[in-house]
Amino acid sequence: MAGVQKDLLIHEVELDRNNPRIRRFLEAYEGELTDDRIALALDVAGDFGDEGKGATTPERLRNSILANGGIMQPIIVNREVDGRLICIEGNTRLYIYRQFHAEDVEGDWSRIPAIVHNNLQGDGIDAIRLQAHLVGPRAWDAYSKAKYQYELHYKHLMPLDRLVELCGGDRRDVQKSINAYADMENHYRKLHESGEPYDTQRFSGFVELQNNKVKTAILKAGLSLDDFASWIKDGRIGGLATVRQLPRVLADKTARSVFLKKGIKAALDTIEKPEVSADLRNATISQLARALTEKIETLPYAEMKRLQANPDDDAVRYIIDALEALKSLNADINQQSDVG
Repeated sequence: MAGVQKDLLIHEVELDRNNPRIRRFLEAYEGELTDDRIALALDVAGDFGDEGKGATTPERLRNSILANGGIMQPIIVNREVDGRLICIEGNTRLYIYRQFHAEDVEGDWSRIPAIVHNNLQGDGIDAIRLQAHLVGPRAWDAYSKAKYQYELHYKHLMPLDRLVELCGGDRRDVQKSINAYADMENHYRKLHESGEPYDTQRFSGFVELQNNKVKTAILKAGLSLDDFASWIKDGRIGGLATVRQLPRVLADKTARSVFLKKGIKAALDTIEKPEVSADLRNATISQLARALTEKIETLPYAEMKRLQANPDDDAVRYIIDALEALKSLNADINQQSDVG
Protein backbone atom coordinates (compact mmCIF):
# COMPACT_ATOMS: atom_id res chain seq x y z
CA MET A 1 0.00 0.00 0.00
CA ALA A 2 2.85 2.34 -0.90
CA GLY A 3 2.02 5.84 -2.01
CA VAL A 4 3.98 8.73 -3.50
CA GLN A 5 4.63 11.90 -1.48
CA LYS A 6 3.71 15.13 -3.24
CA ASP A 7 2.75 18.72 -2.45
CA LEU A 8 -0.81 19.16 -3.72
CA LEU A 9 -2.81 22.32 -4.34
CA ILE A 10 -5.34 22.51 -1.51
CA HIS A 11 -8.34 23.08 -3.78
CA GLU A 12 -7.42 20.12 -6.00
CA VAL A 13 -8.10 17.76 -3.09
CA GLU A 14 -11.71 17.06 -2.11
CA LEU A 15 -12.78 16.56 1.48
CA ASP A 16 -13.98 13.01 1.97
CA ARG A 17 -17.77 12.85 2.26
CA ASN A 18 -17.41 9.24 3.41
CA ASN A 19 -15.27 10.33 6.35
CA PRO A 20 -17.13 9.02 9.46
CA ARG A 21 -17.44 12.48 11.06
CA ILE A 22 -18.69 14.13 7.87
CA ARG A 23 -21.03 11.24 7.07
CA ARG A 24 -22.49 11.32 10.58
CA PHE A 25 -23.25 15.02 10.07
CA LEU A 26 -24.81 14.40 6.64
CA GLU A 27 -27.10 11.74 8.10
CA ALA A 28 -28.38 14.14 10.76
CA TYR A 29 -28.84 17.31 8.69
CA GLU A 30 -30.40 18.20 5.38
CA GLY A 31 -29.30 20.75 2.83
CA GLU A 32 -26.21 21.59 0.85
CA LEU A 33 -22.85 20.49 2.25
CA THR A 34 -21.19 23.90 2.58
CA ASP A 35 -17.69 24.53 3.95
CA ASP A 36 -19.22 25.81 7.19
CA ARG A 37 -21.14 22.57 7.64
CA ILE A 38 -18.05 20.54 6.86
CA ALA A 39 -16.20 22.56 9.51
CA LEU A 40 -18.85 21.62 12.06
CA ALA A 41 -18.72 17.99 11.01
CA LEU A 42 -14.95 17.92 11.44
CA ASP A 43 -15.23 19.72 14.79
CA VAL A 44 -13.02 22.48 13.42
CA ALA A 45 -15.46 25.27 14.23
CA GLY A 46 -16.27 23.99 17.71
CA ASP A 47 -15.07 21.84 20.58
CA PHE A 48 -14.95 18.10 20.73
CA GLY A 49 -17.66 16.34 22.68
CA ASP A 50 -17.06 13.72 25.36
CA GLU A 51 -16.11 11.13 22.76
CA GLY A 52 -13.18 13.32 21.69
CA LYS A 53 -11.47 13.32 25.07
CA GLY A 54 -7.82 12.50 24.82
CA ALA A 55 -7.55 13.64 21.21
CA THR A 56 -5.81 16.75 19.95
CA THR A 57 -8.34 19.59 19.95
CA PRO A 58 -8.90 21.56 16.72
CA GLU A 59 -7.57 24.74 18.33
CA ARG A 60 -4.36 23.04 19.45
CA LEU A 61 -3.93 21.44 16.05
CA ARG A 62 -4.42 24.81 14.36
CA ASN A 63 -1.93 26.50 16.69
CA SER A 64 0.63 23.74 16.23
CA ILE A 65 0.38 23.87 12.43
CA LEU A 66 0.76 27.64 12.53
CA ALA A 67 3.78 27.50 14.86
CA ASN A 68 5.51 24.90 12.70
CA GLY A 69 4.65 26.59 9.42
CA GLY A 70 2.91 23.45 8.21
CA ILE A 71 2.10 19.84 9.06
CA MET A 72 4.69 17.27 10.06
CA GLN A 73 2.60 14.30 8.93
CA PRO A 74 1.28 14.36 5.33
CA ILE A 75 -2.40 13.82 4.64
CA ILE A 76 -3.34 10.66 2.72
CA VAL A 77 -5.06 11.06 -0.65
CA ASN A 78 -6.63 8.57 -3.05
CA ARG A 79 -6.51 9.29 -6.79
CA GLU A 80 -9.65 7.67 -8.15
CA VAL A 81 -10.12 6.21 -11.63
CA ASP A 82 -11.69 9.45 -12.89
CA GLY A 83 -8.68 11.45 -11.63
CA ARG A 84 -10.42 13.01 -8.60
CA LEU A 85 -8.23 13.42 -5.52
CA ILE A 86 -10.04 12.46 -2.29
CA CYS A 87 -8.55 13.09 1.16
CA ILE A 88 -9.11 9.82 3.04
CA GLU A 89 -7.03 10.77 6.10
CA GLY A 90 -6.27 14.29 7.30
CA ASN A 91 -9.49 16.13 6.41
CA THR A 92 -9.19 18.43 9.43
CA ARG A 93 -5.62 19.39 8.50
CA LEU A 94 -6.67 20.03 4.91
CA TYR A 95 -9.54 22.24 6.05
CA ILE A 96 -7.23 24.22 8.36
CA TYR A 97 -4.88 24.84 5.39
CA ARG A 98 -7.88 26.11 3.41
CA GLN A 99 -8.85 28.40 6.28
CA PHE A 100 -5.34 29.83 6.55
CA HIS A 101 -5.21 30.38 2.80
CA ALA A 102 -8.62 32.10 2.73
CA GLU A 103 -7.70 34.33 5.68
CA ASP A 104 -4.32 35.30 4.16
CA VAL A 105 -2.44 33.94 7.15
CA GLU A 106 1.29 34.58 6.74
CA GLY A 107 3.00 31.71 4.93
CA ASP A 108 2.29 29.50 1.92
CA TRP A 109 -0.89 27.52 2.58
CA SER A 110 -1.76 26.94 -1.07
CA ARG A 111 -0.16 23.48 -1.11
CA ILE A 112 -0.25 20.66 1.42
CA PRO A 113 2.10 17.67 1.83
CA ALA A 114 0.31 14.46 0.87
CA ILE A 115 0.92 10.79 0.26
CA VAL A 116 -0.99 9.90 -2.90
CA HIS A 117 -2.30 6.41 -3.63
CA ASN A 118 -3.78 5.37 -6.95
CA ASN A 119 -7.26 3.83 -7.07
CA LEU A 120 -7.41 2.40 -3.56
CA GLN A 121 -10.45 0.19 -3.04
CA GLY A 122 -12.71 -0.09 0.01
CA ASP A 123 -10.54 -2.46 2.04
CA GLY A 124 -7.42 -0.38 1.50
CA ILE A 125 -9.18 2.86 2.46
CA ASP A 126 -10.71 1.25 5.55
CA ALA A 127 -7.31 -0.07 6.64
CA ILE A 128 -5.81 3.44 6.50
CA ARG A 129 -8.70 4.95 8.48
CA LEU A 130 -8.55 2.22 11.11
CA GLN A 131 -4.81 2.58 11.59
CA ALA A 132 -5.06 6.36 11.83
CA HIS A 133 -8.01 6.63 14.23
CA LEU A 134 -8.65 3.35 16.03
CA VAL A 135 -5.46 1.35 16.49
CA GLY A 136 -2.70 3.95 16.45
CA PRO A 137 -0.64 5.96 16.90
CA ARG A 138 -1.06 6.03 20.67
CA ALA A 139 -1.09 9.36 22.47
CA TRP A 140 1.59 9.84 25.13
CA ASP A 141 0.46 9.64 28.72
CA ALA A 142 0.57 12.83 30.82
CA TYR A 143 3.82 11.90 32.59
CA SER A 144 5.65 11.19 29.31
CA LYS A 145 4.46 14.49 27.82
CA ALA A 146 5.64 16.38 30.90
CA LYS A 147 9.02 14.63 30.87
CA TYR A 148 9.58 15.58 27.24
CA GLN A 149 8.51 19.18 27.83
CA TYR A 150 10.81 19.43 30.86
CA GLU A 151 13.80 18.12 28.89
CA LEU A 152 13.15 20.45 25.96
CA HIS A 153 12.85 23.46 28.26
CA TYR A 154 15.66 22.82 30.75
CA LYS A 155 18.11 20.50 28.98
CA HIS A 156 17.78 21.80 25.43
CA LEU A 157 17.01 25.37 26.59
CA MET A 158 13.93 25.75 24.42
CA PRO A 159 12.13 29.01 25.40
CA LEU A 160 8.79 28.38 27.09
CA ASP A 161 6.93 30.52 24.54
CA ARG A 162 8.30 28.38 21.70
CA LEU A 163 7.42 25.20 23.55
CA VAL A 164 3.86 26.43 24.04
CA GLU A 165 3.63 27.27 20.33
CA LEU A 166 4.74 23.78 19.33
CA CYS A 167 2.40 22.08 21.79
CA GLY A 168 -0.46 24.27 20.63
CA GLY A 169 -1.70 24.52 24.21
CA ASP A 170 -2.05 26.98 27.06
CA ARG A 171 1.07 28.49 28.66
CA ARG A 172 -0.20 27.84 32.19
CA ASP A 173 -0.91 24.19 31.41
CA VAL A 174 2.56 23.64 29.95
CA GLN A 175 4.24 25.37 32.90
CA LYS A 176 2.14 23.39 35.38
CA SER A 177 3.03 20.14 33.62
CA ILE A 178 6.76 20.93 33.72
CA ASN A 179 6.64 21.95 37.39
CA ALA A 180 4.67 18.83 38.31
CA TYR A 181 7.26 16.64 36.61
CA ALA A 182 10.07 18.41 38.49
CA ASP A 183 8.31 17.97 41.85
CA MET A 184 7.63 14.31 41.16
CA GLU A 185 11.24 13.60 40.20
CA ASN A 186 12.68 15.58 43.12
CA HIS A 187 10.44 14.24 45.87
CA TYR A 188 8.77 10.99 44.72
CA ARG A 189 11.50 9.13 42.85
CA LYS A 190 13.91 9.05 45.80
CA LEU A 191 11.34 7.10 47.83
CA HIS A 192 11.87 4.09 45.56
CA GLU A 193 14.49 1.43 46.04
CA SER A 194 16.56 0.22 43.09
CA GLY A 195 14.37 -2.00 40.93
CA GLU A 196 11.14 -0.93 42.66
CA PRO A 197 8.36 -0.08 40.16
CA TYR A 198 7.94 3.66 39.64
CA ASP A 199 4.23 4.35 39.24
CA THR A 200 3.94 7.22 36.77
CA GLN A 201 0.14 7.07 37.09
CA ARG A 202 0.60 9.03 40.34
CA PHE A 203 1.64 12.03 38.23
CA SER A 204 -1.87 13.47 38.39
CA GLY A 205 -1.42 14.08 42.12
CA PHE A 206 1.65 16.21 41.45
CA VAL A 207 -0.26 18.18 38.81
CA GLU A 208 -2.84 19.11 41.44
CA LEU A 209 -0.01 19.95 43.85
CA GLN A 210 0.73 22.96 41.64
CA ASN A 211 -2.38 24.61 43.08
CA ASN A 212 -0.99 27.31 45.38
CA LYS A 213 -3.62 26.56 48.03
CA VAL A 214 -2.37 22.98 48.32
CA LYS A 215 1.33 23.86 48.60
CA THR A 216 0.61 26.67 51.05
CA ALA A 217 -1.47 24.37 53.26
CA ILE A 218 1.33 21.79 53.38
CA LEU A 219 3.96 24.35 54.35
CA LYS A 220 1.70 26.09 56.90
CA ALA A 221 1.17 22.74 58.63
CA GLY A 222 4.93 22.41 59.08
CA LEU A 223 5.14 19.66 56.48
CA SER A 224 7.08 19.38 53.22
CA LEU A 225 6.79 18.21 49.64
CA ASP A 226 8.73 15.11 50.68
CA ASP A 227 5.82 14.38 53.02
CA PHE A 228 3.38 14.90 50.15
CA ALA A 229 5.31 12.44 48.00
CA SER A 230 5.20 9.83 50.76
CA TRP A 231 1.42 10.29 51.08
CA ILE A 232 1.08 9.68 47.36
CA LYS A 233 3.26 6.58 47.55
CA ASP A 234 1.58 4.95 50.55
CA GLY A 235 -1.94 5.75 49.36
CA ARG A 236 -2.97 8.22 52.05
CA ILE A 237 -4.02 10.46 49.17
CA GLY A 238 -4.88 9.37 45.67
CA GLY A 239 -6.25 11.26 42.69
CA LEU A 240 -6.99 14.88 42.02
CA ALA A 241 -10.16 15.05 44.10
CA THR A 242 -8.44 13.96 47.31
CA VAL A 243 -5.44 16.24 46.79
CA ARG A 244 -7.84 19.18 46.53
CA GLN A 245 -9.14 18.36 50.01
CA LEU A 246 -5.72 18.71 51.67
CA PRO A 247 -6.12 22.39 52.64
CA ARG A 248 -9.30 21.57 54.59
CA VAL A 249 -7.75 18.56 56.30
CA LEU A 250 -4.40 20.10 57.20
CA ALA A 251 -6.04 23.23 58.62
CA ASP A 252 -7.95 21.12 61.18
CA LYS A 253 -5.72 19.63 63.92
CA THR A 254 -7.97 16.63 64.58
CA ALA A 255 -8.45 15.88 60.90
CA ARG A 256 -4.72 16.30 60.28
CA SER A 257 -3.89 13.77 62.98
CA VAL A 258 -6.39 11.26 61.57
CA PHE A 259 -5.08 11.85 58.05
CA LEU A 260 -1.47 11.13 58.99
CA LYS A 261 -2.57 7.84 60.58
CA LYS A 262 -5.43 6.61 58.41
CA GLY A 263 -5.59 8.64 55.20
CA ILE A 264 -7.67 11.32 53.55
CA LYS A 265 -11.10 9.66 53.61
CA ALA A 266 -11.04 9.01 57.35
CA ALA A 267 -9.83 12.56 57.93
CA LEU A 268 -12.64 14.09 55.89
CA ASP A 269 -15.20 12.11 57.86
CA THR A 270 -13.98 13.76 61.07
CA ILE A 271 -14.61 17.21 59.58
CA GLU A 272 -18.12 16.55 58.40
CA LYS A 273 -20.03 13.31 58.14
CA PRO A 274 -23.54 13.94 56.79
CA GLU A 275 -26.40 12.47 58.77
CA VAL A 276 -28.23 9.59 57.13
CA SER A 277 -31.88 9.19 58.06
CA ALA A 278 -33.29 5.92 59.39
CA ASP A 279 -35.33 5.51 56.20
CA LEU A 280 -32.21 5.67 54.08
CA ARG A 281 -30.32 3.27 56.32
CA ASN A 282 -33.19 0.76 56.15
CA ALA A 283 -33.63 1.03 52.37
CA THR A 284 -32.49 -1.87 50.20
CA ILE A 285 -29.64 -1.62 47.70
CA SER A 286 -32.10 -1.77 44.81
CA GLN A 287 -34.22 1.02 46.32
CA LEU A 288 -31.18 3.23 46.85
CA ALA A 289 -29.84 2.48 43.36
CA ARG A 290 -33.18 3.36 41.77
CA ALA A 291 -33.52 6.53 43.83
CA LEU A 292 -29.97 7.62 42.92
CA THR A 293 -30.64 6.99 39.23
CA GLU A 294 -33.84 9.06 39.31
CA LYS A 295 -32.11 11.84 41.24
CA ILE A 296 -29.26 12.02 38.72
CA GLU A 297 -31.60 11.94 35.72
CA THR A 298 -33.62 14.86 37.12
CA LEU A 299 -30.67 16.89 38.42
CA PRO A 300 -31.29 20.58 37.59
CA TYR A 301 -28.88 22.12 35.12
CA ALA A 302 -28.05 24.88 37.61
CA GLU A 303 -26.97 22.31 40.19
CA MET A 304 -24.79 20.53 37.62
CA LYS A 305 -23.06 23.82 36.76
CA ARG A 306 -22.58 24.54 40.48
CA LEU A 307 -20.88 21.18 41.01
CA GLN A 308 -18.70 21.72 37.93
CA ALA A 309 -17.61 25.10 39.29
CA ASN A 310 -16.93 23.71 42.79
CA PRO A 311 -14.91 20.47 42.52
CA ASP A 312 -14.06 20.76 46.24
CA ASP A 313 -17.73 20.62 47.24
CA ASP A 314 -18.61 17.84 49.68
CA ALA A 315 -21.29 16.58 47.29
CA VAL A 316 -18.61 15.91 44.66
CA ARG A 317 -16.60 13.90 47.18
CA TYR A 318 -19.62 11.83 48.20
CA ILE A 319 -20.44 11.18 44.54
CA ILE A 320 -16.87 9.97 43.94
CA ASP A 321 -17.04 7.74 47.03
CA ALA A 322 -20.35 6.28 45.84
CA LEU A 323 -18.95 5.70 42.35
CA GLU A 324 -15.94 3.82 43.74
CA ALA A 325 -18.18 1.69 45.96
CA LEU A 326 -20.51 0.90 43.05
CA LYS A 327 -17.59 -0.03 40.79
CA SER A 328 -16.25 -2.38 43.47
CA LEU A 329 -19.67 -3.97 43.98
CA ASN A 330 -20.19 -4.36 40.23
CA ALA A 331 -16.77 -6.02 39.87
CA ASP A 332 -17.64 -8.46 42.66
CA ILE A 333 -20.99 -9.26 41.04
CA ASN A 334 -19.42 -9.85 37.63
CA GLN A 335 -16.67 -11.98 39.16
CA GLN A 336 -19.29 -14.14 40.87
CA SER A 337 -21.21 -14.42 37.60
CA ASP A 338 -18.08 -15.62 35.81
CA VAL A 339 -17.47 -18.24 38.49
CA GLY A 340 -21.08 -19.39 38.32
